[in-house]
Amino acid sequence: MRKSIVVTYLPDKKEQEIFAEILGPLADIDYLAGCLPEERTRLLEAAEVLIALSFSRKEIDPAEVNRLQSARFIQLVFAGADGVPFKLLPANIRVASNPGAFAGPLAEHVLALVLALVKNLFPNYRTLREGHFKQSGVNRTLNGAACAVVGFGGNGKAIAELMRAMGMRVLGINRSGKTDAAIDFIGTVSDMKTVLPAADVVVITTPLTRKTRDLIGSRQLQWMKPDAVLINVGRGEVINQQALYEHLKYKPDFRAGIDTWWSEPLDRGEFKTEYPFFELPNIIGSPHCADHVPGSMAHATRIALENVKNYLLGQDLRGVLNPGDYLE
Repeated sequence: MRKSIVVTYLPDKKEQEIFAEILGPLADIDYLAGCLPEERTRLLEAAEVLIALSFSRKEIDPAEVNRLQSARFIQLVFAGADGVPFKLLPANIRVASNPGAFAGPLAEHVLALVLALVKNLFPNYRTLREGHFKQSGVNRTLNGAACAVVGFGGNGKAIAELMRAMGMRVLGINRSGKTDAAIDFIGTVSDMKTVLPAADVVVITTPLTRKTRDLIGSRQLQWMKPDAVLINVGRGEVINQQALYEHLKYKPDFRAGIDTWWSEPLDRGEFKTEYPFFELPNIIGSPHCADHVPGSMAHATRIALENVKNYLLGQDLRGVLNPGDYLE
């Protein structure tokens, strides 16, 4: 008997072709987008597999979760799972994220933010725009410096490859303290007090879980070098917002590049910060667009759907999440 798959968002034409190619021979595929309430209910109640971007409220309302009477597996196309309402999901539903699916473009974005900050590109441009040609002072080089990657998984490996190409040493932090990547050090959170003071650049890529919320606070920021560069492409709440603002304000040589924010339209309905970050000269940002390059969604979709195919065929899965990491 063919399985029933429900997709909570509407992929573009190219991505729908990937759905048909990989999953079409194995299951019936339905899209929730545009369905009337009665049809949504019928599809959700019959679905064994759900495929979602991040399981946000824009895709499926929490009130609809109790309709998942037949569901056994949820696959996310994005890596972040902090939008999944694990408290509402039955215990027999497995959830898999899509770690590292956007690693290539994300790593490039990290490098761009780092270079912009260490080379003083924006301050120098503003000075030129004001009509001043100041050649005094120096910028910094990455060659011989150290980069710490907190959350060293698929994204971390791609970041490490680019940073090593720039002549940097790479220090990784992850849950296991193990990696097959050719880096200079790998450890766990217990090693942060050793790793952070040694790093010229610190990149946050870790997902948001109950254990990583406020992972970087005042104490961890104080461990970093006074002129360190901090990049966040993980989740906003991994860094304590007040602590970062005060650190940037009172340590002008410290710099930050932020792509993932504490309040974004997709999850909170609006973009806002609780502190006036944009009045500070030592921060730059982007609107959570590190992975927005042509073909990135198709690539990530293919990886996610191959995992769904493995589920349907009873094969090994990647990215399966532990609900305990997200439940308080």
